[in-house]
Amino acid sequence: MYTQIGLTEKIAIVEGMTHMTGNIENQQLLVPNNMAEIYIPFKNVEFKCIGSVRSITLKEGDGYFFMPRRRGASISLCNNASCLIVRINPLYANKIAYGLNEISNGISLVNFSISQKKSLIQAWENEDTYMASDVLEEILHQTIDLFEYNDTILNSIEQIQESFGRTSIKEIYSNLNVSKSKLEQHFNREVGLTPKEFCKIEKINYFINSYLEDPGQSLTELTYLCGYYDQSHLIKDFKYFLDTSPKKFFAQMK
Repeated sequence: MYTQIGLTEKIAIVEGMTHMTGNIENQQLLVPNNMAEIYIPFKNVEFKCIGSVRSITLKEGDGYFFMPRRRGASISLCNNASCLIVRINPLYANKIAYGLNEISNGISLVNFSISQKKSLIQAWENEDTYMASDVLEEILHQTIDLFEYNDTILNSIEQIQESFGRTSIKEIYSNLNVSKSKLEQHFNREVGLTPKEFCKIEKINYFINSYLEDPGQSLTELTYLCGYYDQSHLIKDFKYFLDTSPKKFFAQMK
């Protein structure tokens, strides 16, 4: 079981949950994400990654495991549709993927019972990630050993997250006393992203969240605060990850 006392031995699988709903036919933009995710649609929804020519129909009644997104995506929800998104600790991304049947590039099916889905909804309502982790452990423990993870990768993820992606790769492998090639090899194998990609995604999320918390602040000042060299560097990342400019992106969020 997951309790707050014991996290030194057992790191929770679930880092957070989001419930998306649609009252009219609409499309919501999803930012790139360092965490793997499980989608549980309660009506059919359409999912499409930026840069992809095809959308994927996520069918009601199924569960879908997604590896961390290298780019943003969109999700379309029709009237009264909803979808529960369970965000997974990066340490467990590839371990979970290896135990599932892949149906598309980086997407696998997850089999849930009705009672397990109800338990995940209850966990979301109670904001209880430990309860959600218990449910996923019950579903996944027969196929993989979740709790054998690489301490070097755990420490490198913590360094990146604590700096909001503003640390350099050199600082990470120097602090951990490992070679750059070893860090990159193990990081990509465990997480499904390179350390550099992980840093960039963490940084752009920090920028977006910081602006949304205080929309009145200057984008120019925030650019430097979040570790970008200049605005052209920021715009380049926005174009790659979200296929739009910062101004257009925030205008869509209003």
